Amino acid sequence: MQKKIALPLIAALALAGCNSLTPTTETKKSYVIYNIETNNDVTPSQMANAIKTALQENTSSVKIVEDLPPHPLPEQAPRFQLVSPFGKNSGLAALAGNMKIPTCNGALVYAQAADNYMSNHGENTQFYTCLWQYKDGYHVDIYTQFDIKSGGIENLGKELVRGVMGDSSQFIPRTINNIKTNLDALNVTTKLVTAYPDSLAQELTLVQ
Repeated sequence: MQKKIALPLIAALALAGCNSLTPTTETKKSYVIYNIETNNDVTPSQMANAIKTALQENTSSVKIVEDLPPHPLPEQAPRFQLVSPFGKNSGLAALAGNMKIPTCNGALVYAQAADNYMSNHGENTQFYTCLWQYKDGYHVDIYTQFDIKSGGIENLGKELVRGVMGDSSQFIPRTINNIKTNLDALNVTTKLVTAYPDSLAQELTLVQ
């Protein structure tokens, strides 16, 4: 009886592209940084609304904070920093696997959004978006974290679906592009500064 069960299971795993029955949780991180040239008619509130609207259209929850413009404006655009939410010397940091989240000190806008639509399938995406104002314009940093569970008998059905449809990380470039599109609609010039991984920059040019 065990052999009769094992053979269909092995065949199903092969179709799903599974390499192991070991339950596995993976975290994949990426980021994109844009420089924005704008005219004086565009307000920070308009830019904040463009970011918020794009996130609302593509995620299941959004938290956004609009802060005060810095004075004087910095010469160079700041950049997000990854820090532990538990502090450097906290034992909780070690227990959490040295988990880090992006912080954006001095940002005009700090938005945190979650895409939980596929959480029942072991997938979750977090978006952290920061808008800075500096002497020559604005910077937008978008940091993402994608968590996915795979392997194990309990995830077999999910693996079969992913083998055909792919996982929800494929929608990350679409969300980022929607943020850019909403900003471009304000008659600003948005230029890609850098992206990680390198493949993400290529995907952003293809997804509209």
